[in-house]
Amino acid sequence: MTPPGSEPSVGVPARVPLSLKLLWGAGGAADYVLYNGLNNLILPIFNVGLGIDAVKLGFAIGLPRILDAITDPLVGNFSDNLRTRWGRRRPLILGGVICAAILLGLLFMPPRSFGEAGLFWWFLGICSLFYVAYAIFVIPYSALGLEITDDYNERTRVLAWRPYLGLAIGLAMPWAYKLCFIIGPTEAEGARTVGWIMAGTAVVLGVLPALLVPERPAPGTDEKPLPLFRSLGATFRNRAFLALTGSTLFILLGLFLAMPLGTYLNLFYIFGGAKDAAATITGVAGMVMLGAGFLGIPFSAWLSTHLGKRHAMLWLLGVCLVSAGSTWWLFTPSHPWLSLAPSFVIGFCLNGCFLIGVSMLGDVCDEDELKTGRRREGIYSASLEFGKKAAIAIATLLTGYALAFTGFDQKLAVQTEQTLVALRGGYVVLMVGTLLLSAVCILFYPLSHESVNQVRRLLESRRLRV
Repeated sequence: MTPPGSEPSVGVPARVPLSLKLLWGAGGAADYVLYNGLNNLILPIFNVGLGIDAVKLGFAIGLPRILDAITDPLVGNFSDNLRTRWGRRRPLILGGVICAAILLGLLFMPPRSFGEAGLFWWFLGICSLFYVAYAIFVIPYSALGLEITDDYNERTRVLAWRPYLGLAIGLAMPWAYKLCFIIGPTEAEGARTVGWIMAGTAVVLGVLPALLVPERPAPGTDEKPLPLFRSLGATFRNRAFLALTGSTLFILLGLFLAMPLGTYLNLFYIFGGAKDAAATITGVAGMVMLGAGFLGIPFSAWLSTHLGKRHAMLWLLGVCLVSAGSTWWLFTPSHPWLSLAPSFVIGFCLNGCFLIGVSMLGDVCDEDELKTGRRREGIYSASLEFGKKAAIAIATLLTGYALAFTGFDQKLAVQTEQTLVALRGGYVVLMVGTLLLSAVCILFYPLSHESVNQVRRLLESRRLRV
Protein backbone atom coordinates (compact mmCIF):
# COMPACT_ATOMS: atom_id res chain seq x y z
CA MET A 1 0.00 0.00 0.00
CA THR A 2 1.31 3.46 -0.86
CA PRO A 3 1.78 5.53 2.29
CA PRO A 4 -0.12 8.80 2.56
CA GLY A 5 1.82 11.63 1.01
CA SER A 6 3.81 9.58 -1.50
CA GLU A 7 1.42 10.10 -4.38
CA PRO A 8 0.88 13.55 -5.89
CA SER A 9 -2.32 15.41 -5.16
CA VAL A 10 -4.38 16.86 -7.94
CA GLY A 11 -4.08 20.63 -8.36
CA VAL A 12 -1.55 23.31 -9.12
CA PRO A 13 0.96 24.28 -8.03
CA ALA A 14 2.06 20.95 -6.57
CA ARG A 15 5.26 22.55 -5.24
CA VAL A 16 5.55 26.11 -3.99
CA PRO A 17 8.93 27.88 -4.29
CA LEU A 18 10.68 28.68 -1.03
CA SER A 19 10.68 32.38 -1.94
CA LEU A 20 6.88 32.38 -2.14
CA LYS A 21 6.59 30.56 1.18
CA LEU A 22 8.82 33.18 2.81
CA LEU A 23 6.89 36.08 1.29
CA TRP A 24 3.60 34.72 2.57
CA GLY A 25 5.10 33.75 5.94
CA ALA A 26 6.33 37.33 6.44
CA GLY A 27 2.71 38.27 7.04
CA GLY A 28 2.69 35.88 10.00
CA ALA A 29 5.59 37.80 11.51
CA ALA A 30 3.64 41.05 10.98
CA ASP A 31 0.64 39.43 12.68
CA TYR A 32 2.82 38.48 15.66
CA VAL A 33 4.20 42.02 16.01
CA LEU A 34 0.78 43.66 15.81
CA TYR A 35 -1.09 41.35 18.17
CA ASN A 36 1.62 40.62 20.72
CA GLY A 37 3.17 44.08 20.55
CA LEU A 38 -0.14 45.48 21.68
CA ASN A 39 -0.85 42.88 24.36
CA ASN A 40 2.69 42.82 25.81
CA LEU A 41 2.72 46.56 26.53
CA ILE A 42 -0.87 47.32 27.54
CA LEU A 43 -0.57 46.67 31.28
CA PRO A 44 2.98 47.92 31.92
CA ILE A 45 2.41 51.14 29.97
CA PHE A 46 -1.22 52.10 30.60
CA ASN A 47 -1.64 50.66 34.10
CA VAL A 48 1.81 50.97 35.68
CA GLY A 49 3.28 53.77 33.57
CA LEU A 50 0.25 56.00 33.00
CA GLY A 51 -1.85 55.01 36.00
CA ILE A 52 -5.15 53.89 34.47
CA ASP A 53 -7.13 51.90 37.01
CA ALA A 54 -6.75 48.15 36.35
CA VAL A 55 -10.51 47.53 36.45
CA LYS A 56 -11.20 50.31 33.94
CA LEU A 57 -8.33 49.12 31.77
CA GLY A 58 -9.71 45.58 31.81
CA PHE A 59 -13.02 46.93 30.56
CA ALA A 60 -11.23 48.91 27.84
CA ILE A 61 -9.36 45.77 26.79
CA GLY A 62 -12.43 43.52 26.81
CA LEU A 63 -14.79 45.64 24.71
CA PRO A 64 -12.48 45.88 21.64
CA ARG A 65 -11.94 42.12 21.77
CA ILE A 66 -15.70 41.57 21.62
CA LEU A 67 -15.74 43.89 18.61
CA ASP A 68 -12.85 41.90 17.14
CA ALA A 69 -14.81 38.63 17.41
CA ILE A 70 -17.88 40.19 15.75
CA THR A 71 -15.79 41.75 12.99
CA ASP A 72 -14.07 38.52 11.93
CA PRO A 73 -17.02 36.83 10.12
CA LEU A 74 -18.04 40.16 8.54
CA VAL A 75 -14.56 40.61 7.09
CA GLY A 76 -14.32 36.94 6.05
CA ASN A 77 -17.59 37.01 4.12
CA PHE A 78 -16.78 40.40 2.58
CA SER A 79 -13.41 39.09 1.38
CA ASP A 80 -14.98 35.96 -0.12
CA ASN A 81 -17.42 38.11 -2.12
CA LEU A 82 -15.03 40.93 -3.06
CA ARG A 83 -14.09 41.23 -6.73
CA THR A 84 -11.36 43.69 -7.77
CA ARG A 85 -8.69 43.74 -10.45
CA TRP A 86 -6.13 43.05 -7.68
CA GLY A 87 -8.04 40.10 -6.21
CA ARG A 88 -10.21 39.38 -3.17
CA ARG A 89 -7.56 39.21 -0.47
CA ARG A 90 -4.60 41.42 -1.34
CA PRO A 91 -6.25 44.87 -1.23
CA LEU A 92 -7.65 44.10 2.22
CA ILE A 93 -4.32 42.76 3.46
CA LEU A 94 -2.52 45.89 2.29
CA GLY A 95 -5.03 48.37 3.68
CA GLY A 96 -5.53 46.42 6.89
CA VAL A 97 -1.87 46.09 7.86
CA ILE A 98 -1.11 49.75 7.15
CA CYS A 99 -4.11 50.98 9.16
CA ALA A 100 -3.45 48.57 12.04
CA ALA A 101 0.21 49.60 12.21
CA ILE A 102 -0.65 53.33 12.26
CA LEU A 103 -3.18 52.73 15.03
CA LEU A 104 -0.64 50.70 17.02
CA GLY A 105 1.80 53.61 16.86
CA LEU A 106 -0.88 56.14 17.80
CA LEU A 107 -2.09 54.02 20.73
CA PHE A 108 1.10 54.70 22.68
CA MET A 109 1.07 58.45 21.90
CA PRO A 110 -1.80 59.87 23.97
CA PRO A 111 -1.69 63.63 24.52
CA ARG A 112 0.47 64.38 27.57
CA SER A 113 -2.22 66.67 28.97
CA PHE A 114 -4.74 63.83 29.35
CA GLY A 115 -5.78 62.71 32.80
CA GLU A 116 -6.96 59.20 33.67
CA ALA A 117 -10.38 59.67 32.08
CA GLY A 118 -8.88 61.01 28.86
CA LEU A 119 -6.34 58.20 28.71
CA PHE A 120 -9.13 55.64 29.22
CA TRP A 121 -11.17 56.97 26.30
CA TRP A 122 -8.07 57.33 24.13
CA PHE A 123 -7.15 53.70 24.75
CA LEU A 124 -10.70 52.42 24.22
CA GLY A 125 -11.21 54.35 20.98
CA ILE A 126 -7.83 53.63 19.35
CA CYS A 127 -7.83 49.99 20.49
CA SER A 128 -11.33 49.42 19.05
CA LEU A 129 -10.27 50.81 15.68
CA PHE A 130 -7.06 48.77 15.85
CA TYR A 131 -8.91 45.47 16.20
CA VAL A 132 -11.14 46.29 13.22
CA ALA A 133 -8.09 47.08 11.07
CA TYR A 134 -6.32 43.98 12.42
CA ALA A 135 -9.24 41.77 11.34
CA ILE A 136 -9.23 43.37 7.88
CA PHE A 137 -5.57 42.34 7.60
CA VAL A 138 -5.38 38.95 9.27
CA ILE A 139 -8.54 37.21 7.98
CA PRO A 140 -7.80 37.74 4.25
CA TYR A 141 -4.14 36.96 4.96
CA SER A 142 -5.10 33.61 6.48
CA ALA A 143 -7.41 32.88 3.54
CA LEU A 144 -4.65 33.73 1.05
CA GLY A 145 -2.40 31.10 2.63
CA LEU A 146 -5.04 28.40 2.21
CA GLU A 147 -5.30 29.21 -1.51
CA ILE A 148 -1.61 29.09 -2.43
CA THR A 149 -1.60 25.38 -3.26
CA ASP A 150 -4.12 22.57 -3.69
CA ASP A 151 -1.63 19.85 -2.76
CA TYR A 152 -2.56 17.91 0.39
CA ASN A 153 0.95 17.84 1.92
CA GLU A 154 2.44 20.96 0.33
CA ARG A 155 -0.34 22.98 1.93
CA THR A 156 1.02 22.02 5.37
CA ARG A 157 4.57 22.92 4.35
CA VAL A 158 3.43 26.34 3.08
CA LEU A 159 1.40 27.14 6.19
CA ALA A 160 4.33 26.17 8.44
CA TRP A 161 6.12 29.38 7.47
CA ARG A 162 3.58 31.53 9.30
CA PRO A 163 4.44 30.16 12.77
CA TYR A 164 8.11 29.78 11.78
CA LEU A 165 8.56 33.48 11.11
CA GLY A 166 6.12 34.48 13.84
CA LEU A 167 8.09 32.53 16.44
CA ALA A 168 11.36 33.92 15.07
CA ILE A 169 10.32 37.53 15.57
CA GLY A 170 8.69 36.49 18.82
CA LEU A 171 12.16 36.07 20.31
CA ALA A 172 12.54 39.86 20.24
CA MET A 173 9.07 40.81 21.48
CA PRO A 174 9.66 40.15 25.22
CA TRP A 175 12.31 42.88 25.10
CA ALA A 176 9.87 45.60 23.93
CA TYR A 177 9.16 46.71 27.50
CA LYS A 178 12.87 46.87 28.34
CA LEU A 179 13.44 48.92 25.18
CA CYS A 180 10.94 51.50 26.44
CA PHE A 181 13.26 52.24 29.37
CA ILE A 182 16.34 52.35 27.16
CA ILE A 183 14.82 54.84 24.73
CA GLY A 184 12.88 57.13 27.09
CA PRO A 185 13.26 58.58 30.57
CA THR A 186 10.13 56.65 31.59
CA GLU A 187 8.45 53.58 30.16
CA ALA A 188 5.50 55.67 28.91
CA GLU A 189 7.80 58.07 27.05
CA GLY A 190 9.87 55.25 25.60
CA ALA A 191 6.71 53.49 24.42
CA ARG A 192 6.00 56.44 22.12
CA THR A 193 9.01 55.42 20.04
CA VAL A 194 8.79 51.67 20.57
CA GLY A 195 5.18 51.70 19.31
CA TRP A 196 6.29 53.20 16.01
CA ILE A 197 9.22 50.77 15.76
CA MET A 198 6.75 47.89 16.03
CA ALA A 199 4.38 49.62 13.59
CA GLY A 200 7.10 50.10 10.99
CA THR A 201 8.24 46.48 11.35
CA ALA A 202 4.67 45.25 10.88
CA VAL A 203 4.16 47.35 7.73
CA VAL A 204 7.43 46.20 6.11
CA LEU A 205 6.59 42.55 6.76
CA GLY A 206 2.83 42.76 6.14
CA VAL A 207 2.95 44.42 2.72
CA LEU A 208 5.07 41.59 1.28
CA PRO A 209 2.23 39.05 0.87
CA ALA A 210 -0.12 41.83 -0.28
CA LEU A 211 2.20 42.97 -3.06
CA LEU A 212 4.19 39.88 -4.02
CA VAL A 213 2.11 36.74 -3.39
CA PRO A 214 -0.07 36.01 -6.44
CA GLU A 215 -3.73 35.35 -5.79
CA ARG A 216 -5.66 32.68 -7.63
CA PRO A 217 -8.86 33.84 -9.35
CA ALA A 218 -12.03 32.95 -7.48
CA PRO A 219 -14.49 30.52 -9.05
CA GLY A 220 -18.04 31.65 -9.65
CA THR A 221 -17.12 35.26 -10.44
CA ASP A 222 -20.56 35.88 -12.01
CA GLU A 223 -22.48 34.69 -8.95
CA LYS A 224 -24.27 37.07 -6.60
CA PRO A 225 -22.56 37.68 -3.24
CA LEU A 226 -23.53 35.13 -0.61
CA PRO A 227 -25.29 36.83 2.35
CA LEU A 228 -23.47 36.58 5.67
CA PHE A 229 -25.98 34.44 7.55
CA ARG A 230 -26.41 31.99 4.65
CA SER A 231 -22.64 31.70 4.46
CA LEU A 232 -22.35 31.14 8.21
CA GLY A 233 -25.15 28.58 8.11
CA ALA A 234 -23.40 26.58 5.39
CA THR A 235 -20.13 26.81 7.30
CA PHE A 236 -21.47 25.53 10.60
CA ARG A 237 -23.31 22.67 8.92
CA ASN A 238 -20.02 21.31 7.60
CA ARG A 239 -19.19 18.19 9.62
CA ALA A 240 -15.43 18.36 8.98
CA PHE A 241 -15.30 22.02 10.03
CA LEU A 242 -17.26 21.35 13.22
CA ALA A 243 -14.92 18.50 14.17
CA LEU A 244 -11.84 20.65 13.51
CA THR A 245 -13.26 23.65 15.37
CA GLY A 246 -14.28 21.51 18.33
CA SER A 247 -10.79 20.04 18.56
CA THR A 248 -9.15 23.48 18.50
CA LEU A 249 -11.66 24.88 21.01
CA PHE A 250 -10.99 22.12 23.55
CA ILE A 251 -7.20 22.50 23.23
CA LEU A 252 -7.39 26.23 23.92
CA LEU A 253 -9.98 25.80 26.66
CA GLY A 254 -7.68 23.37 28.47
CA LEU A 255 -4.59 25.51 28.02
CA PHE A 256 -6.14 28.75 29.23
CA LEU A 257 -7.88 27.07 32.16
CA ALA A 258 -4.95 24.93 33.29
CA MET A 259 -2.10 27.39 32.79
CA PRO A 260 -3.17 29.74 35.63
CA LEU A 261 -3.35 26.69 37.92
CA GLY A 262 0.14 25.78 36.72
CA THR A 263 1.38 29.24 37.69
CA TYR A 264 0.07 28.84 41.24
CA LEU A 265 1.42 25.29 41.41
CA ASN A 266 4.82 26.58 40.40
CA LEU A 267 4.77 29.35 43.01
CA PHE A 268 3.12 27.70 46.01
CA TYR A 269 3.83 23.96 45.54
CA ILE A 270 7.12 23.60 43.71
CA PHE A 271 8.83 26.65 45.27
CA GLY A 272 6.82 27.03 48.48
CA GLY A 273 6.05 30.71 47.90
CA ALA A 274 9.56 31.79 46.79
CA LYS A 275 8.53 34.29 44.11
CA ASP A 276 11.98 35.00 42.67
CA ALA A 277 12.78 31.34 42.02
CA ALA A 278 9.30 30.75 40.61
CA ALA A 279 9.67 33.73 38.27
CA THR A 280 13.01 32.42 37.02
CA ILE A 281 11.72 28.99 36.10
CA THR A 282 8.61 30.55 34.56
CA GLY A 283 10.82 32.57 32.22
CA VAL A 284 12.90 29.54 31.35
CA ALA A 285 9.73 27.50 30.74
CA GLY A 286 8.52 30.14 28.29
CA MET A 287 11.75 29.95 26.32
CA VAL A 288 11.65 26.14 26.37
CA MET A 289 8.09 26.18 25.05
CA LEU A 290 9.05 28.62 22.29
CA GLY A 291 12.09 26.59 21.26
CA ALA A 292 10.06 23.38 21.29
CA GLY A 293 7.56 25.06 18.96
CA PHE A 294 10.33 25.64 16.42
CA LEU A 295 11.22 21.95 16.54
CA GLY A 296 7.62 20.76 16.55
CA ILE A 297 6.55 22.56 13.38
CA PRO A 298 8.85 20.74 10.88
CA PHE A 299 8.34 17.44 12.69
CA SER A 300 4.57 17.80 12.53
CA ALA A 301 4.72 18.64 8.82
CA TRP A 302 6.82 15.51 8.27
CA LEU A 303 4.52 13.39 10.43
CA SER A 304 1.39 14.51 8.59
CA THR A 305 3.05 13.61 5.28
CA HIS A 306 3.71 10.06 6.45
CA LEU A 307 0.64 9.36 8.59
CA GLY A 308 -1.95 11.71 7.11
CA LYS A 309 -3.18 14.81 8.92
CA ARG A 310 -5.88 13.14 11.00
CA HIS A 311 -3.60 10.42 12.37
CA ALA A 312 -0.76 12.90 12.92
CA MET A 313 -3.10 15.09 15.01
CA LEU A 314 -4.17 12.08 17.08
CA TRP A 315 -0.53 11.06 17.61
CA LEU A 316 0.47 14.55 18.79
CA LEU A 317 -2.57 14.86 21.06
CA GLY A 318 -1.81 11.44 22.53
CA VAL A 319 1.78 12.38 23.40
CA CYS A 320 0.60 15.66 24.92
CA LEU A 321 -2.06 13.81 26.91
CA VAL A 322 0.52 11.42 28.42
CA SER A 323 2.73 14.39 29.28
CA ALA A 324 -0.18 16.23 30.93
CA GLY A 325 -0.97 13.18 33.06
CA SER A 326 2.67 12.87 34.13
CA THR A 327 2.68 16.37 35.64
CA TRP A 328 1.32 14.82 38.84
CA TRP A 329 4.85 13.41 39.33
CA LEU A 330 6.93 15.93 37.34
CA PHE A 331 5.69 18.95 39.29
CA THR A 332 7.67 18.25 42.44
CA PRO A 333 9.49 20.42 45.00
CA SER A 334 12.37 17.94 45.19
CA HIS A 335 13.27 18.35 41.50
CA PRO A 336 11.85 21.71 40.28
CA TRP A 337 13.48 21.59 36.85
CA LEU A 338 11.49 18.48 35.93
CA SER A 339 8.52 20.84 35.44
CA LEU A 340 10.19 22.03 32.21
CA ALA A 341 9.51 18.68 30.52
CA PRO A 342 5.74 19.26 30.12
CA SER A 343 6.48 22.78 28.79
CA PHE A 344 8.65 21.26 26.07
CA VAL A 345 6.02 18.68 25.11
CA ILE A 346 3.21 21.27 25.07
CA GLY A 347 5.22 23.61 22.84
CA PHE A 348 6.34 20.78 20.56
CA CYS A 349 3.01 18.99 20.13
CA LEU A 350 0.41 21.73 20.30
CA ASN A 351 2.18 24.05 17.87
CA GLY A 352 2.19 21.07 15.52
CA CYS A 353 -1.51 20.49 16.15
CA PHE A 354 -2.36 24.10 15.32
CA LEU A 355 -0.32 23.91 12.10
CA ILE A 356 -1.97 20.68 10.95
CA GLY A 357 -5.38 22.04 11.97
CA VAL A 358 -5.01 25.08 9.71
CA SER A 359 -3.88 22.82 6.86
CA MET A 360 -6.96 20.64 7.43
CA LEU A 361 -9.04 23.81 7.14
CA GLY A 362 -7.77 24.17 3.57
CA ASP A 363 -9.00 20.66 2.81
CA VAL A 364 -12.38 21.59 4.31
CA CYS A 365 -12.54 24.55 1.91
CA ASP A 366 -11.87 22.20 -1.03
CA GLU A 367 -14.76 19.97 0.03
CA ASP A 368 -16.95 23.04 0.49
CA GLU A 369 -16.16 24.26 -3.04
CA LEU A 370 -17.31 20.91 -4.41
CA LYS A 371 -20.64 21.36 -2.60
CA THR A 372 -21.21 25.09 -3.13
CA GLY A 373 -19.10 26.05 -6.15
CA ARG A 374 -17.51 28.85 -4.12
CA ARG A 375 -14.12 29.39 -2.53
CA ARG A 376 -14.92 30.55 1.01
CA GLU A 377 -11.58 30.53 2.81
CA GLY A 378 -12.41 33.93 4.29
CA ILE A 379 -15.51 32.90 6.20
CA TYR A 380 -13.95 29.59 7.26
CA SER A 381 -10.81 31.33 8.58
CA ALA A 382 -12.97 33.90 10.37
CA SER A 383 -15.26 31.25 11.88
CA LEU A 384 -12.30 29.24 13.18
CA GLU A 385 -10.84 32.43 14.69
CA PHE A 386 -14.20 33.17 16.29
CA GLY A 387 -14.18 29.71 17.85
CA LYS A 388 -10.68 30.28 19.22
CA LYS A 389 -11.63 33.61 20.74
CA ALA A 390 -14.79 32.12 22.23
CA ALA A 391 -12.73 29.36 23.87
CA ILE A 392 -10.26 31.86 25.34
CA ALA A 393 -13.10 34.09 26.56
CA ILE A 394 -14.87 31.14 28.22
CA ALA A 395 -11.63 30.02 29.85
CA THR A 396 -10.96 33.56 31.11
CA LEU A 397 -14.42 33.69 32.69
CA LEU A 398 -14.02 30.28 34.33
CA THR A 399 -10.46 30.70 35.63
CA GLY A 400 -11.55 32.41 38.84
CA TYR A 401 -14.12 29.69 39.52
CA ALA A 402 -11.50 26.98 38.94
CA LEU A 403 -9.17 28.64 41.45
CA ALA A 404 -11.98 29.06 43.96
CA PHE A 405 -12.91 25.39 43.60
CA THR A 406 -9.39 24.39 44.71
CA GLY A 407 -9.77 26.45 47.89
CA PHE A 408 -6.98 28.85 46.92
CA ASP A 409 -6.73 31.88 49.22
CA GLN A 410 -4.66 34.78 47.87
CA LYS A 411 -4.27 36.14 51.42
CA LEU A 412 -2.21 33.14 52.49
CA ALA A 413 1.53 33.14 51.79
CA VAL A 414 1.51 29.34 52.26
CA GLN A 415 -1.47 27.39 50.91
CA THR A 416 -3.00 24.44 52.75
CA GLU A 417 -2.06 20.90 51.81
CA GLN A 418 -5.64 20.29 50.66
CA THR A 419 -5.45 23.28 48.30
CA LEU A 420 -2.14 22.12 46.85
CA VAL A 421 -3.55 18.66 46.15
CA ALA A 422 -6.60 20.26 44.52
CA LEU A 423 -4.38 22.48 42.36
CA ARG A 424 -2.35 19.48 41.22
CA GLY A 425 -5.43 17.39 40.51
CA GLY A 426 -7.25 20.25 38.83
CA TYR A 427 -4.34 20.89 36.47
CA VAL A 428 -4.15 17.24 35.45
CA VAL A 429 -7.92 16.80 35.06
CA LEU A 430 -8.35 19.96 32.99
CA MET A 431 -5.45 19.21 30.64
CA VAL A 432 -6.16 15.50 30.22
CA GLY A 433 -9.93 15.99 29.93
CA THR A 434 -9.79 18.70 27.27
CA LEU A 435 -7.10 16.88 25.28
CA LEU A 436 -9.26 13.75 25.30
CA LEU A 437 -12.25 15.74 24.05
CA SER A 438 -10.06 17.30 21.36
CA ALA A 439 -8.97 13.83 20.21
CA VAL A 440 -12.59 12.63 20.13
CA CYS A 441 -13.46 15.53 17.81
CA ILE A 442 -10.62 14.55 15.46
CA LEU A 443 -11.90 10.95 15.42
CA PHE A 444 -15.07 12.33 13.82
CA TYR A 445 -13.15 14.39 11.23
CA PRO A 446 -14.18 12.70 7.96
CA LEU A 447 -11.56 13.86 5.43
CA SER A 448 -8.62 11.58 4.63
CA HIS A 449 -5.80 12.06 2.16
CA GLU A 450 -7.58 9.84 -0.33
CA SER A 451 -10.93 11.60 0.01
CA VAL A 452 -9.30 15.03 -0.35
CA ASN A 453 -7.55 13.92 -3.54
CA GLN A 454 -10.88 12.63 -4.84
CA VAL A 455 -12.41 16.04 -4.13
CA ARG A 456 -9.57 17.71 -6.05
CA ARG A 457 -10.09 15.40 -9.04
CA LEU A 458 -13.80 16.22 -9.13
CA LEU A 459 -13.08 19.93 -8.87
CA GLU A 460 -10.56 19.82 -11.70
CA SER A 461 -13.02 17.89 -13.83
CA ARG A 462 -15.72 20.48 -13.15
CA ARG A 463 -13.40 23.34 -14.06
CA LEU A 464 -12.40 21.68 -17.30
CA ARG A 465 -16.07 21.36 -18.27
CA VAL A 466 -16.59 25.05 -17.54
